[in-house]
Amino acid sequence: MTNAHPMDHLDLNLLRVLDALLTDGSATRAARRLGVTQSAVSHGLARLRGHLGDPLLVRGAGGLVPTPRGESLREPVRRMLLELEGLLAPPTFDPARVRGALRLGAPDYATVVLLPSLVQLLEREAPGLDLVVLPVVGQASVSLADGTVDLVVGTGPGDEEGIYAQRLFDDTFTTVVRAGHPALDRPWDVDAFCAASHVLIAPRGAPGGPVDSALERVGRARRVAVRVPHFLAAAWIVAGSDLVCTMPVRVARAVAATHGLIQLEPPFPLGGFTITQAWHIRRHADPVHRWWRGRVAATAHRALDAVDP
Repeated sequence: MTNAHPMDHLDLNLLRVLDALLTDGSATRAARRLGVTQSAVSHGLARLRGHLGDPLLVRGAGGLVPTPRGESLREPVRRMLLELEGLLAPPTFDPARVRGALRLGAPDYATVVLLPSLVQLLEREAPGLDLVVLPVVGQASVSLADGTVDLVVGTGPGDEEGIYAQRLFDDTFTTVVRAGHPALDRPWDVDAFCAASHVLIAPRGAPGGPVDSALERVGRARRVAVRVPHFLAAAWIVAGSDLVCTMPVRVARAVAATHGLIQLEPPFPLGGFTITQAWHIRRHADPVHRWWRGRVAATAHRALDAVDP
């Protein structure tokens, strides 16, 4: 049989009772300080006396007076309560003083649309935080769960166990061509769209995508002449050729001015998509992560709300 430990049956709230009694010297004032009844304080003192085998406080001329044992506990109990309060209180966070690295899982889309503003934000508010942008290979939820990335910005994941997701914004598609492209001199209809040669952004090199699926629904198809993994590569190709590229509106706005591209609305129904940020429950309460999520959301809304498609 093991010996009982002194803490086995001690309610730590009794230490708050003892601290209040030692501070106020009165059960009435201690009860007021703690927000409980006087009988609760008296009952707590009785339990403490039983635990510690000492009266702790006795009646005197000016109220309750500590015994030598009670007096010896005054400072240790106060320090212990302060340490517990500090341990249980939400940790303070000053981004300007934090050092470390943030690992962002992001597709090419997010790096074009959000990354410049996020880097400026880090320079301004958290210069000691480094940003590592990584591609998300396979399931994003797995990368979040195993700590490969801290946050994923993209079209998923969501509705998975242990994963939080927050909508950032929606986007649609537009087609970009170079200035002086022959398509600008004739009606831009489905026939013209399908007659053009296209650049496809295919991060994994696979054919197909939302544009081809939409064309299939109306019984049409296009020729994809070039497949590239990055939006910026597509922009350079379109700027120097007669190829066209259908890409998200927000990406097109980011690259059109620097590459002299002109936007044309797709001449057939083409849906949109939602960009979210997702994180694992393990990081949900972390103060650095909470700050970072808030800044990502604020940056997305501030930079994009004025130019919603």
